[in-house]
Amino acid sequence: MKALYAVLLGGKIRENNLMEDHQLVFVVADNELDARKLAKLKWPEATSIHVDGTQILTSIDGYQISLTKELDIQDKTIIDNQFSK
Repeated sequence: MKALYAVLLGGKIRENNLMEDHQLVFVVADNELDARKLAKLKWPEATSIHVDGTQILTSIDGYQISLTKELDIQDKTIIDNQFSK
């Protein structure tokens, strides 16, 4: 069953930078392994990309999360590194 995952990614987007950058992305996947793979695809500019953590999201602040697939719509979300530079 598909679920919503929050995935914290780490990697480098700036050459010669000692510190790594981080991005929190959200994906819908069947399991944690698939969620990790899908999340990495949303940050194509990063090198040495890795997953620092994942969390399945089923409820937030007392609100239950439910997913409904929209027909003929695919998410093409990619991280905008403008805010990380």
